[in-house]
Amino acid sequence: MRIAQMLDTLHFGGAQQMQIFLVQSLRPLGIEVTVINLGSSTNQSILTQLEASGARVVNFTFDGMFRPVSFLKLVRFLRAEKFDLLHAYLTYSNTIGSFAGWLSGIPVIASVRSAGYNRKTVPMRRILIENVAMKYFARRVTANGFSVGEFAKQRLGDKTIDIIVNSVDLNNDLASDERIDLRKQMTGSPDGVIVFSAGRLVHQKGFADLINAFHAIHSKYSGASLVIAGSGQLESELRSLVNELGLQERVFLLGFRNDVHRLMQAADLYVNSSYWEGTPVSVLEAMASGLPIIGTAVGENPYLLDENCGIVIAPKDPLQLSSALDRLLSSPEDRMALGAAARRKVEHSYSRETWRNTLLHIYAQVTPLAAPYLANTPKSERVMI
Repeated sequence: MRIAQMLDTLHFGGAQQMQIFLVQSLRPLGIEVTVINLGSSTNQSILTQLEASGARVVNFTFDGMFRPVSFLKLVRFLRAEKFDLLHAYLTYSNTIGSFAGWLSGIPVIASVRSAGYNRKTVPMRRILIENVAMKYFARRVTANGFSVGEFAKQRLGDKTIDIIVNSVDLNNDLASDERIDLRKQMTGSPDGVIVFSAGRLVHQKGFADLINAFHAIHSKYSGASLVIAGSGQLESELRSLVNELGLQERVFLLGFRNDVHRLMQAADLYVNSSYWEGTPVSVLEAMASGLPIIGTAVGENPYLLDENCGIVIAPKDPLQLSSALDRLLSSPEDRMALGAAARRKVEHSYSRETWRNTLLHIYAQVTPLAAPYLANTPKSERVMI
């Protein structure tokens, strides 16, 4: 079977992480995977990981949604390649991929990966066009979580939505000396509790709230540090906030890192402060690392973080966030219990095998060529709404 995966960009993010995960999951079965990048640039680390995992990566530059020359080149490519299916991710890919696949005679699976969007920055016409493309030109639509699926139903009405929740592998424990070295890299010292978070430095992620919440309680906890890994348009603004609050020796912005999973294993506590989400891969990775988690009640977080493995708080509420930080910083016992429960939950419910089999069952609804790959794999229950 030959499949094409289409993304808006190959810059670092949850969709791109799951794309690497997909290639690593499907290539060992003998499935050919071509990744189509619509962005004008590529993160070299992502490209290297995709190609090392056995994917072919091709580029068709779309600086905006309407680029007739690029679109015609894409259609010609799809017709020549005769893929068995095209799986699209993110807004531009859902739209461009659905129309291009339909014109090329290739069945398309579109994907909704967030339970909201910023109405101030995303034009409504873009959402409406994407809705039309997914509803009438995509064969099926997937959502990466139950809350995301409900959001997709609001957008697409009676269109059936297949739920395939993100997944991660369990992280192995670091050797003691490696953990100490990473803690020194992050904060300059191996001692003290490290509160960790990761993501693009954009409004959606609520990092200013996290910094302000940490500022409210940091004086109670000598040596505690806040570490944020990621890059983005708000980096200079967040650094200015750290300076204004006098937190230069307690809050560390690391910039982009491609070893976030290792940094998590060296940290003590993870925070997701987002204003909206789908199923955040970073939260799953933190759970797989055995970290206790504080997460806002957005996207799939309430499903991931029950009372046994995390604390769920309201978004845009630094006071509530500081209270949750205070609770976990003051109780190593709570941190240990919540982290152990989080790891067990990932192992039981969010394994690679479960995710891969669910994906193949969805693919089998689009092309019969996917069915043989399910013959020797454990059964999984496909959820639709």
